[in-house]
Amino acid sequence: MLVALFTSLFLSQDPTPAPNPAPAQEPPTPAAAVEPPKVVEAWDDKKAKAAVDEFTKAMKGTPSMRDRNAALESLAVGSNKLLLKPLAALVETDKSVAIRKRAAELIASQPAADANATVLKLLKSARVTSNLAVTAELIRVLSRCGYVAAHWPQIEGMFERDYSAERVVLQEAMLQLVEKQKERQALPLLLRNLDEPIPKDVDILANPPKEYWEARWKAWQIWRGKVKEALFAITGQRFSTSQEAAAWLKLNPRK
Repeated sequence: MLVALFTSLFLSQDPTPAPNPAPAQEPPTPAAAVEPPKVVEAWDDKKAKAAVDEFTKAMKGTPSMRDRNAALESLAVGSNKLLLKPLAALVETDKSVAIRKRAAELIASQPAADANATVLKLLKSARVTSNLAVTAELIRVLSRCGYVAAHWPQIEGMFERDYSAERVVLQEAMLQLVEKQKERQALPLLLRNLDEPIPKDVDILANPPKEYWEARWKAWQIWRGKVKEALFAITGQRFSTSQEAAAWLKLNPRK
């Protein structure tokens, strides 16, 4: 009886209405125009000094982040060594990490020799290197403005100081520099960080604690591919393990 009842209800339902015609499609909205990159001009000292004076005036008192950023961008189109002092001051002291990083980026547009000296000086400042994101930006700038092998000893120790999540951005910037510059002095560091980081003997008292290995493994997971790319840039070879790389390097010393 129930079957008959459901059957009668099904048969009494209205037929399925015809689908509505698809609405006419509107023409696609044109993509927003991409703002072209700012052209950096070589400013003479007179123009640079005037720009710095305006920048200094805008930074007096307690300007908002928006106003500080606008003042900074007013220097973005110029290149002159006189701009380095205000840019370096922002990198070292501004309370906004975004502004500090942008100021560091603009240092790369300044005359190379002066920019290089400014970056190296900033990398000696504890107020700068205490912020790893800002330090990473300076490492990228250093790679673009006159890096030479003599600079490596100053920055080498930054990579393995610890393996915290915050240091990963700096480690990645250093690996990019090593790859771009084919920095052979970095080979021992690369070999130490090529293999999966696991303790060889957990019973040795000198073995770091479990937290160290966990942090190191998480960092390694992020940049292990960059270690291999840096090794390839230097040697032209692909390696799976540090033992394999060390054996090849022993047979192929640099002449």
